[in-house]
Amino acid sequence: MDREKMIARHYLETGILGAYETTEVVWDEVVDGKCAPCFEDALVVFGTEQTHVDRMMDIDGRSFRIRSVFPAIGHTPTDKLLTLIDTELKKDTRTA
Repeated sequence: MDREKMIARHYLETGILGAYETTEVVWDEVVDGKCAPCFEDALVVFGTEQTHVDRMMDIDGRSFRIRSVFPAIGHTPTDKLLTLIDTELKKDTRTA
């Protein structure tokens, strides 16, 4: 399938023409040593048990409210990924 047909097919299936682009980071909020990027089209709420980010997305004339929820205490997916990377690096330095 050529590129133009792929673009047309994607548009017909999703109603989205082109790539999805986020807005720029307006500022970085630092809470308890963790950095949270803040966007002009999002509301970030820091709570005692969770942090959540609310955004509105308009796709094909329909509005969607998107909420991303992150635990305030415990390990976020980023924390787990960094721990995995650190573990792999320690293994590499021991075997080298």
